[in-house]
Amino acid sequence: MAADPELRTSLPRQANVQVSHSSHDGAISVVVTLDGQVRDLQLADTVSTRPAAQLARDILECIHSAQALFDPGPVSR
Repeated sequence: MAADPELRTSLPRQANVQVSHSSHDGAISVVVTLDGQVRDLQLADTVSTRPAAQLARDILECIHSAQALFDPGPVSR
């Protein structure tokens, strides 16, 4: 999910705009930049008990939730 092009061009190019988001239990934390890139991923030791498929889903959900914070949704004109 990319940010609105108008939002992206209205910010100074030097700005390092990013957002962090954590899973509901705090075991997964991500930092995502304005262009949707994952800058950082932190996992608590407790995630090692999750099945691999569930861990993958949880990580992706956390990333998508962070990216959605930059997505303004449909624009009414």
